[in-house]
Amino acid sequence: MSAARKTLKILALIYFVLGIASLVMGIAGIATGKLESTYGSNAMLAAVVLVAKGVVDLAAGVAGIKGANKPSQVDGAFKLGIVAAIATIARAVLTLPAFGGDAINFGAFVIVVYDLLFIQQAHDIKAENKDRL
Repeated sequence: MSAARKTLKILALIYFVLGIASLVMGIAGIATGKLESTYGSNAMLAAVVLVAKGVVDLAAGVAGIKGANKPSQVDGAFKLGIVAAIATIARAVLTLPAFGGDAINFGAFVIVVYDLLFIQQAHDIKAENKDRL
């Protein structure tokens, strides 16, 4: 197993954990309604995006593990990584009111960098797989 495949597998496992955490936080936020004080008028939309991000993260984690084990199936992880990055940016935009509307959401920035690293590893495996054929 190449270094790119090992790295993708580790990143996919982290994605899996992040997906579960996002789902729990989003569902708890919807159920309790306590996101209103943090996110203001965008609270319900932020919770829905958080749940959607959790589902995408779980799917990316599963696809990443499959792609790391069988490089011919890594394309799904690549595409889901892109969707996850877009969902992270959407979540960052929705959380700006919680930071006064003008602060940088450093947590979202770190997660976008993580998303891009995941995408890059999936791309490397795709290229590696093309070289083998």
